[in-house]
Amino acid sequence: MKIPGSIHAAMLTPMKDDATVAVEAIEPLASFIFARGVDGLYVGGSTGEAMLMSRDERAEVLRATAAIAKGRGALIAHVGAASTRDAVALARIAADAGYDGVAAVPPFYYKFSFEEIADYYSAIADAAGLPLMVYNIPALTGVALHTEQLIALLQAPAVAGMKYTAKDLFEFTRLRRAAPDKKCFFGSDDMFIAAVAAGTDGGIGSTYNLIGDVYVGIQRTVAAGDMETARALQAKSQALIEILLETGVVEGLKYAMAKVGVPVGPCRRPFRPAPKHALAKLDAWLEAEMRAAA
Repeated sequence: MKIPGSIHAAMLTPMKDDATVAVEAIEPLASFIFARGVDGLYVGGSTGEAMLMSRDERAEVLRATAAIAKGRGALIAHVGAASTRDAVALARIAADAGYDGVAAVPPFYYKFSFEEIADYYSAIADAAGLPLMVYNIPALTGVALHTEQLIALLQAPAVAGMKYTAKDLFEFTRLRRAAPDKKCFFGSDDMFIAAVAAGTDGGIGSTYNLIGDVYVGIQRTVAAGDMETARALQAKSQALIEILLETGVVEGLKYAMAKVGVPVGPCRRPFRPAPKHALAKLDAWLEAEMRAAA
C-alpha cells in the first residue's frame, strides 16, 4: 500500500472564540488550500493542535474533514498519541471515514523501549488497514530515534512511509536508500528545496495552508532544472517563516489566514496571542504579497 500524493498541507484546526472546534470553518479552509494546487490534506497533526485536543475532538475533526474533502484530494489522518489505545481508536475512525492513509508520532512522555514503539505502530497499522506513515519530529515529541531504528521502522511491512521533520538531510537520504520502496516526505518547510534536490517523495508542512502553491512550484521547477525560480520560491517561504518564528508558527498562520479572508479562529491555550510587533511584520509581508499578486 502506498501513501497517495506528494504535496500535502498540514491543516490547521479552526477554533471558535471559546476554543471549541469550529467545524463549519473547515470547508472554506480546505477549499483555500486545494485552490493552491496541493495534492491533499494531512489532518490532525502538530499544526492542527491535536495534542491540545481530546480524543473525541480529534475524532470530530477527522470525520468532519473527510465529509467535506473526500474526493477532492488525498487525505491522511494523524492519529498519534501517548497511548496505543487512543491511537488505535483514532486509526479505526480514520479508516471508517474514508482516509487514504494514517500517520503517527511515536508514543511520548514515558521513555518507551524501541520494541514498545514498534508494537505501537504495528497495532495502529492493524487497526487502520491503511498505509501507515511514521512521523519523526523529535524536536516536539522528545523521542529521538537513531538512524538504524528509523530504518527498522521504515522497513517494517506494515509501514508505507515516513514524514521526516528534522534538519538532517544526510539521515533523510539514508532512510530513502534503505527503503526505496517506501515514500518519504520532508516536513521542514524552510529547506524544502534541498529535500527536493535530494529526491524527496514530497512535502507535508504548516505553511502549505497559506502558500501551498510555493511548494508545488519548488517541486516542479527543481524537476525542470529551473533552479533560479526554485530558489526564489524558497526565499519567499523563508521570509514568511522568519516572521512566523517571531509570532509563533500556528498563531501566526491562524492570524494570516484571517487576513486573507479565511478565518480559523484563535489557538488553544496555553498558546498566547502573537506579539503585536511580530504581527506588524506579518501584515507587511501579506500586503507585499497581495500587491505582487494584483
